[in-house]
Amino acid sequence: MEGSSVGIKKPTHEEIVARATDLVPFLREKAEETEANRSMLPEVHEKLNAAGLLGIMLAPGLGGLGMTLPTHLEAVMETARGCGSTAWLHSLIGNQNYLVGWYPPAAQEEVRASGEPLFTCLVMGATITADKAQGGVQLTGSWPYVSGVDRANWLMLSAHDPDDPKRNLTCLIPRASVSVKDDWHCLGMKGTGSKTVSLDGEFVPDHRVLCFREAEQNGIPGSALNDGLLYKTSPNSTVFAFVVAAPAVGLAECAIEAYRDRLKSRTNARMPSAQSEWASSQQRLGRARVQCNIAKATVLESALELMAKLELGERISTEDRVRYRMTMVEIVRICSELVYELFCDAGTGVMMEGSELQRAFRDLHVLRSHFVILPEFAAVNAGRLQLDLKPTGPFV
Repeated sequence: MEGSSVGIKKPTHEEIVARATDLVPFLREKAEETEANRSMLPEVHEKLNAAGLLGIMLAPGLGGLGMTLPTHLEAVMETARGCGSTAWLHSLIGNQNYLVGWYPPAAQEEVRASGEPLFTCLVMGATITADKAQGGVQLTGSWPYVSGVDRANWLMLSAHDPDDPKRNLTCLIPRASVSVKDDWHCLGMKGTGSKTVSLDGEFVPDHRVLCFREAEQNGIPGSALNDGLLYKTSPNSTVFAFVVAAPAVGLAECAIEAYRDRLKSRTNARMPSAQSEWASSQQRLGRARVQCNIAKATVLESALELMAKLELGERISTEDRVRYRMTMVEIVRICSELVYELFCDAGTGVMMEGSELQRAFRDLHVLRSHFVILPEFAAVNAGRLQLDLKPTGPFV
């Protein structure tokens, strides 16, 4: 694959995070244009690829760096300081790219043969039931909220197994096969291009069909090719909760920076003094800084703990899965609430188009609506375990 990192010295964690930090001014400059485009800009895509940020966790054999979750998450926190829409795609696509390495060798060979840097979209929640077909399955239907589809070259679309409706099949599909409905008009995350895609009688051969839950429990087919920890074993729904939470931390950072600048400059004839002298605003800024620091440290420490367990060959227990997911839910809540407090205190000026604080506010509240971090499901399970009851619902 073009851009393959095989035989190239792998950068350090610090070097990758520094690359993401270096992109913040550029992403901030492009944020309004990204929103207006309602999709990732070509020049932004090019910069992310050049820095290796979409391939942090991707297997080297597929053109990636083969690094682990904490590096990906911290890099995403940095890009979110520049543009929430870009960071959302950075986080999700980076995660989904590595999951291509779970598919059987024949599927990975097809992906490798395309000769392009990988950009994989995913809809894990099945909206249809697949039809039986000789040597595979056939798909007809639509899938909403396919973030980044305009830049994709592969998609992973899920469907119920025709022989077992409770079994979820995730099918690897070339981008050329899908039709796209331009329906992403949203309050926030405007530049993610999270549009609806459709297929009509698409045949998917067996080697591009995978049940992720079974692969996690019984062995990952792609591990025959890929020698990294994430391609041997990984609780993918738990990892996905981390991936959704990471941009929230960077957006909180962005909002704090914008609020601080606003305090330094905001004054008018009707105000008793410059807002930077208001004790209430000083307190908000102080609390927000510490809350954001705690959120960042908690995400990264939890990710390091998760990777350490995998390194030791441990199966991630149900208790740990519930705990990690609940932790990420609370991180997103803390970040969104601190941004809400800053936004409400910053005055009418931040209501205007082009305000970084307004954009962070909108992006975070759209992010918070994502199904995987809905607090109701996560909190119920966290409570049930304390009552010695089995967890229920999805993503356990």
